[in-house]
Amino acid sequence: MTKLRERVPVRRAILAAVSVLAIGGLVSGGTGAADATSHSRAVPPPPAAPTSADQIQNIDQVKTAIKAYYGDTLVGTDHFPSATGAYAQEVAGIEAVAKRYLAFRLATAHRHDPRPAILLDVDDTSLNTYNYEIFSNFVFNPATNAEYVNAQRFPAVPGMPELANWAASRGITVFFLTGRNHTVREGTAGNLAKVGFTVPVDEAHLYLKYVATDATFPDYLPCAPTCTTTDYKSLTRQHIESLGYNILANFGDQFSDLNGGFADRVFKLPNPMYFLP
Repeated sequence: MTKLRERVPVRRAILAAVSVLAIGGLVSGGTGAADATSHSRAVPPPPAAPTSADQIQNIDQVKTAIKAYYGDTLVGTDHFPSATGAYAQEVAGIEAVAKRYLAFRLATAHRHDPRPAILLDVDDTSLNTYNYEIFSNFVFNPATNAEYVNAQRFPAVPGMPELANWAASRGITVFFLTGRNHTVREGTAGNLAKVGFTVPVDEAHLYLKYVATDATFPDYLPCAPTCTTTDYKSLTRQHIESLGYNILANFGDQFSDLNGGFADRVFKLPNPMYFLP
């Protein structure tokens, strides 16, 4: 997706994502990477060097299963997840847990959180990219993906605008942190607003990735331009907390969105379409 950089090839991505998804959609508790990388409930991934085809799930069957999971719904020429499908229901369950957690934090610990915040990844955490995956047959192409981004074609992940807006209405600042290139800021901010996020999506609240061709990089990213995804995201969260915010919850669809700490609790959203290390 537009979490560009080193995207894993589609066959490996789909197979890896299937094993990751089995963890159960929601990863929560604590502040460390261990919570975000627990594989206690995961389906074992295929071996790195298979010696038999039987060790690898059939890629066409996996694609068919993904479509069924999302409840593939054709609207015009675009494919979207069903509002009542398994994906929407699983996300709704995660959001319900998150809302109860945030309400509890505000009710019992607000005096310790003078500037409470939550942080959301963009692709497949705030905006759903299933329509592009079907269009591209699960093969990422920077040019066609940029067309979707700049045309603001992605729908919301079901319920996420409502959760973010609810949090903001109760004094929680909402930040977005994405691996999208900062050159697509306008399309990203416009798409978030278009699908119902009423929270600010300006430069102070929407963080996008810098690339090797940039002349300068933020001081809080000493590893730039070669930061790993985990480095980029955890260091940015550290920067946000250095501004006086306490990130109560960090939402992401990849474990690299969640690793590295600087959030009181992490919530893993389901994504069987691709895997980003």
